[in-house]
Amino acid sequence: MINPGSGPVDNATPENADANITQFILELGIANTEHKPAIMERHYGDGRYAYCVFNTEQHTEVIVCMPGAPLERVRYLGHEDQNIFEFPRLYVDGDSWLWKYAVNVVRRYLLDEAE
Repeated sequence: MINPGSGPVDNATPENADANITQFILELGIANTEHKPAIMERHYGDGRYAYCVFNTEQHTEVIVCMPGAPLERVRYLGHEDQNIFEFPRLYVDGDSWLWKYAVNVVRRYLLDEAE
């Protein structure tokens, strides 16, 4: 079975991905967390753009491949009016997650709590 939202992201732009990763980092709520574009080879080429998200205090980092669709089409929070099948997944070090779950996964990586 394929994960819903793991396919290509239509009409993606790097500008949308930049805005999305900025919002994503805000939602992490971790001080000293920044991002920079990752090397091009890490881009998925399907409308997702790779970023190295890092915490300068903990000296931890993780690669996040962010969909380049508008934020409202990417930011799945599990609200009643959101259909899970309409949202693309983010990739965190190669594993796919919807936004709501990716925030917690990245937070664990950056706080060095990943299993």
